Amino acid sequence: MKKSFLGLFISFIIAGCATTSNPSSVKEKVSAIVTAGFPEGYQDWANTYSKTVLDKASPFYGFQRVLVNKIALPVYKNGKNFPYPEGSQLVLEFNEPTTEGPVGDVVKGMTNWLALMTKDSKAANTGGWIFEAYDGASKVKKDMDVVAGCFNCHKAVERDDYIFSSVK
Repeated sequence: MKKSFLGLFISFIIAGCATTSNPSSVKEKVSAIVTAGFPEGYQDWANTYSKTVLDKASPFYGFQRVLVNKIALPVYKNGKNFPYPEGSQLVLEFNEPTTEGPVGDVVKGMTNWLALMTKDSKAANTGGWIFEAYDGASKVKKDMDVVAGCFNCHKAVERDDYIFSSVK
């Protein structure tokens, strides 16, 4: 299985796609975006990818997992037949890396935060996807500019319905 989203995703973030040159126009776009809410039970979704980034200076620091709900899973698995169906959800979970065992294996610790994408046709300003981020402990939605912080990078994979990863 080939999983290639993280390297590409990181390169877009490092290249500065999470910035904006016109904050007032971004706020207008953000106000038109609907929210999906915290994805209760997401831990039981299909775990399709895991990776650890131990560089604390990286915006992707932590033990990461990509979890996909049942609605999105068939399209995610084959990496084609886009667009994703309405109600598809993907979570990128960032956990504190911890070590255990005699050789210090890095394992998933407490959840620091998670990014959520929900397919919703009402989210016209962001390609039909709702982008949200939540605190892992409190489950409170983070205040962020989803156009600059998420969607501008995801535009690079518009042909894949704005999703960087798949199982191939």
